Amino acid sequence: MQANKSNSFKKIFSELSKVSPSAKKVIKIGAILCLGLLVLGGALIVVSRYSRGYDSYMEFLAGSIIKSSFTILAEVIIGSLIVDYVFGRG
Repeated sequence: MQANKSNSFKKIFSELSKVSPSAKKVIKIGAILCLGLLVLGGALIVVSRYSRGYDSYMEFLAGSIIKSSFTILAEVIIGSLIVDYVFGRG
């Protein structure tokens, strides 16, 4: 069982190493954007919880920003891999 997982990960990594440089660049930019939004959402949660007055809207907004950051990352990764497959190797 463990060997199957190890072989699966090796196969995934070998396929991802074949991705074009432009797709890798888009993924890196998307990861930076995701990290920035994640930090922004985390900062808003901290400010909302530890400021003078608790604001439930600010907490909701911060949670939405954090959820959106992961959605954006997934869309960027999937989109760049699809574009690479269709136009790069297709």
